[in-house]
Amino acid sequence: MKTLLSIVCILICCQPMDICAQNAPVSIAGTIVSLETEVTVPVYAMNFNDISSCSLKLIYDPAIATVTSVTIGPDMGGMISTNLSTPGVVLLGWFTSSGINLPDSSVIFNLHTTKAGNGSSYLQWVDDGFSCNYSDGNFEILNDSPTEDYYLDGNLVFQSPDAPVTNIPSISALAGATLNIPVTVSNFQLIGALSLNLQYDPSVLTYLSFNNNAEFPGLLVDGSESGIIQASGMVPSGDTSITLQDNAGLFTLNFSYQGGFTELNWVDNGLSCHYSGSQPVYPLLNDSPQELFYLNGSVSENALPAGAGPVSGPVLVCTGATSVNYSVPVIEYATGYVWSVPENAVITSGQNTHSILVDFESSPVSGEISVYGTNEFGSGGVSSLTISSTLPPAAAGYVNGPQEVCREQGIYLYSVQPIAGANNYNWSLPYGSNIVSGINTNAIEVNFGPASISGVVIVSGSNICGSGQNSVPLPVTLFSSPQLLAQPLSPPAVYAGQGEAIFTLTATGEGLTYQWQEYNGFWNDLSEDSLYSGVFTDSLTIANPPISLDGKQYRCIVEGACPPEFITDGEALLTVLLPVGVNRYLSEFNFLIYPNPFNDYFELSARFIGFADVSLIISDISGRMIWSQDFMSSRGEHLFIRINTPDILPGIFLLKTIIKTENNLMMQTMKLVRYH
Repeated sequence: MKTLLSIVCILICCQPMDICAQNAPVSIAGTIVSLETEVTVPVYAMNFNDISSCSLKLIYDPAIATVTSVTIGPDMGGMISTNLSTPGVVLLGWFTSSGINLPDSSVIFNLHTTKAGNGSSYLQWVDDGFSCNYSDGNFEILNDSPTEDYYLDGNLVFQSPDAPVTNIPSISALAGATLNIPVTVSNFQLIGALSLNLQYDPSVLTYLSFNNNAEFPGLLVDGSESGIIQASGMVPSGDTSITLQDNAGLFTLNFSYQGGFTELNWVDNGLSCHYSGSQPVYPLLNDSPQELFYLNGSVSENALPAGAGPVSGPVLVCTGATSVNYSVPVIEYATGYVWSVPENAVITSGQNTHSILVDFESSPVSGEISVYGTNEFGSGGVSSLTISSTLPPAAAGYVNGPQEVCREQGIYLYSVQPIAGANNYNWSLPYGSNIVSGINTNAIEVNFGPASISGVVIVSGSNICGSGQNSVPLPVTLFSSPQLLAQPLSPPAVYAGQGEAIFTLTATGEGLTYQWQEYNGFWNDLSEDSLYSGVFTDSLTIANPPISLDGKQYRCIVEGACPPEFITDGEALLTVLLPVGVNRYLSEFNFLIYPNPFNDYFELSARFIGFADVSLIISDISGRMIWSQDFMSSRGEHLFIRINTPDILPGIFLLKTIIKTENNLMMQTMKLVRYH
């Protein structure tokens, strides 16, 4: 569709004034009716003579449109600045170096807008004395008072390109009746004009009159031609176009019904049925295909009441309930309604209407609620609804299920014997647990999450009459699998037969037990004796270890109330030194192995006071030797040795260093890592 634009023609009447005075131009906001989503609104000017600058303020309805930019008219030149940051407000300023002249009705600015919604928006100038003004070629501010003579408002209309949907119903009636047939509309927005053509069988209906329900301006209905109704109306230019709610009545056609059947058909030959949009343009709206926009009806004869529709209301009620509503759709041609209810139920209001209120006695009720329509010719078909009454559920029995459970250790089943009268089962569980299956039943499967805490399991039954008595609470205690917080570390080296080596781990959990092990080609459980103590605790002590324990690895198996157990990594090593003569430590020799981790080689650095024999032994973590080499150092020598290891595969190894001096024998085992 194309945008339809109307240019408002303005006649400016000149007032007598001082021959030396100059007035501001007349600024005119355009009037636009658009079926598109984007449109440009022009701003025109009259008496635009020797003008060098202006400041203008315009407001509009942001629910209808959004001004996205403002551009200068084709003959204006100069520079423009705009502020569109406030929805519904346009602030603009224009400047040129010297005054310019434009013919009357020239476009000085273009407002570029997008559609925000269907409707009509004002385009209104706002002049508080400073917000709108013009300056001449000497930059003197020009007279623009009174405002209404110099700033003329406009209008912007965005509307749907489609015509309203027009509907006339299908009805049944008794011969001889006067029929009031409504014509309803939907999507009736900003309509400025309409024309409708309806055909019917004149042997069945005689046109009498019409009612203008929507008070559409100038609506005329012509039924002078037998079998044809022609309706038309137009909103005068300057008035407000018409918008109606969906399914609103546009007008009502009044007929005398002779009996028989006739179709009520809208006839659209192109213009016989059409709608136009808002004035002053009145754009023609799309109404094709016709069957989507003009919905036909009919009139047929029916003397007896129609069959009753389905009865609505609860099929299960509480014994003793009051004012329970039952209803049936309005029955065509029925002038009365006959209801019946079961024994121990009483209609308290609504008899002879399509909706009743029923009270139920304390005794059980079971049976049908039925209804049919009546008129002077007889009765229509019956409709029934089977109902019964019930009591609240019985008290819940004992809950069955485990009372000691492990967090995150699978699914646990809890159940209760079926509760008499219960339609639903309401379970209450310890915090952090959830039902994974069986919700609203008497048997559920429960998962206890990592944050769950000890609590109780409770259940009750419920139905429309409320909840029954809760079960006796079943206490449930939660346990967790043991968790390792800190691995045991290798203790400081001890001399053979002297001191203590202590291995300690940190764990959390319930019911923890400990079993320390020593690696001798395979892992062996330790027992309490004079050498080992704390074997069944979180801290293992080895007292006065012999040199044979040097390089041994130790680990601990920890079990708790819940599986799985965990085993420490086994990397904790015992280093036992064999003191000979005066005790000396490797730190005295500035002994270094680097880099560690290594790749193709590592280096040894040490400074010896006297002669020393050095042995290096590399073994895997099972104790199997895979490389060794011996070195000798002279007195006072600073020893640097590079050890190439091309045959050693990536992994974790044990490096045992043995240093034998004139008066001491020292050994140390350390972890060595080759990374690739």
